[in-house]
Amino acid sequence: MLRWILCFLLVGIISGPTLNAQRSTEQKLLRAKDFFVNGKYEEALGVLMNERELRRNDPEGRFLIALSNYHLNRLEDAEKYLENILESDNPYPEVLMYLGRIYHARHDFSTAIDYYKSYLKNIDRRNRNREMIQDAVRRCANGMQMQFRQPLAYSENLGPQFNTVHDEFGPIPSPSRSDRLYFTSSRPGNLGGPRDPAGRPDAQYGRFFTDIYYATLKAGIWKDVRPMHYLLNSPRHEVLLGFSQSGQSMYYFQGDALDQGQVLIDTFRVGGQVLSTDPFVGPIDANAGFTSPMFYSSDLVIFASNRSGGYGGLDLYQTERINGRWTAPRNMGPQINSAYDETTPFLARDGKTLYYSSNDKRKSMGGYDVFKTQYLTEQKRWAAPYNLGLPVNSAGDDTHFILARDGYTAYLTTNRKDGYGQRDVYVAYFFEFLNEMTPRYNPSPVTSQRGG
Repeated sequence: MLRWILCFLLVGIISGPTLNAQRSTEQKLLRAKDFFVNGKYEEALGVLMNERELRRNDPEGRFLIALSNYHLNRLEDAEKYLENILESDNPYPEVLMYLGRIYHARHDFSTAIDYYKSYLKNIDRRNRNREMIQDAVRRCANGMQMQFRQPLAYSENLGPQFNTVHDEFGPIPSPSRSDRLYFTSSRPGNLGGPRDPAGRPDAQYGRFFTDIYYATLKAGIWKDVRPMHYLLNSPRHEVLLGFSQSGQSMYYFQGDALDQGQVLIDTFRVGGQVLSTDPFVGPIDANAGFTSPMFYSSDLVIFASNRSGGYGGLDLYQTERINGRWTAPRNMGPQINSAYDETTPFLARDGKTLYYSSNDKRKSMGGYDVFKTQYLTEQKRWAAPYNLGLPVNSAGDDTHFILARDGYTAYLTTNRKDGYGQRDVYVAYFFEFLNEMTPRYNPSPVTSQRGG
């Protein structure tokens, strides 16, 4: 009897710390998951890497380490963990999917297709990822064809003095200064601090709302990034949309969410020290599926919308002010729009060359690619769009393309995996002058409803 009691006590002494260690590991895994689902990948990785059991032996922990590294653009570390999981008793077919995404991001389209197809063989036919991965295979096939095209430009990241691990997007060159570039960012220091999706302060899982910034070009480097005036930025979302041709007015979005707010016009007065803000009055509603407007002039706006009656997803529309009144938005037609999403339009200075982004799987090599088309005046229609190809486009989402007035330089937003974080701003230097940036003497664009 005494021996049995001693054995029981010994088992309790030994198993007690073991059970506590297991609970501690489980709690840390749950904490890492909470960080991960809230997009806090660095924090999730910190928790996982500091727990020996999770980083060495736990399949779910190791998988989360791989995915956190992937989302932090650390592809080599992600690949190492994924390959290691694949060599063991792999409980996650998604390992194959993410290896495909890594090779897709590197533009190794052939290897990416192999992994994508292996993933499709290992999942049920009713798996909700099946169609998405089939589309990815199609996009890789498009990329393989585009790899052999002559590049139109050289592209590079604007660098760590400009971009951060947070979100930078929507670059717009100053209409009056060649050494100033404006953009939107959600980064530490933004007014209001980190917040949850409902706008409540949330220091642990919250994200910073967007504010408007500008950078200055010095010795060939964009740096000295500064936020716009506190009278313009606020604890709400602010997103830069564009400038008037004179440079005296700025169009921007302000709202409690990126799809709930209004478009405002700010006029700088008295040397830029006073701001006069008025709502934009026109047939576009920021609360009704309207996004990414391009203010070509005070009388023409091109924008994306998922309003009913389109071709599917986001379509491009235009509206024009004639005799002081805005026309009803007009869909820009099936040559441009598709069953997928078309967004972030840019109309060049000639008034007839349009750049925009689309995620049409029949034409894209990644998510969104930048396309170019031209209005054919005699036929009264748009020409077939042309994919700008590598390296302007990538396996990521390439949007917000805009040309500078010099006709050689363009800026765009992309989440490609050689960047610093979420989305970064890149520059593209075209090898030849783009004639569409030659100003026209007739300010009315040929896409005008006056001209059909």
